Amino acid sequence: MVEDKQGGFCHQCQENRVIFRKGTNHILHLILTIVTWVWLPIWIIIAMRSKKWHCAACGSTAVKRI
Repeated sequence: MVEDKQGGFCHQCQENRVIFRKGTNHILHLILTIVTWVWLPIWIIIAMRSKKWHCAACGSTAVKRI
């Protein structure tokens, strides 16, 4: 799984913190799609899901990207 990281403001910590969200490993899904072709709809669903940003310190989703 891939992680995006950047700076943001955590409303629970009341401080600027590193925030992150988990992404999709597209290389893995490409290989699975080439090998099986059945994996393509699953890959599309996984890639389209909304990924929420989380505070790296407390895990809260009440964050704002800077």
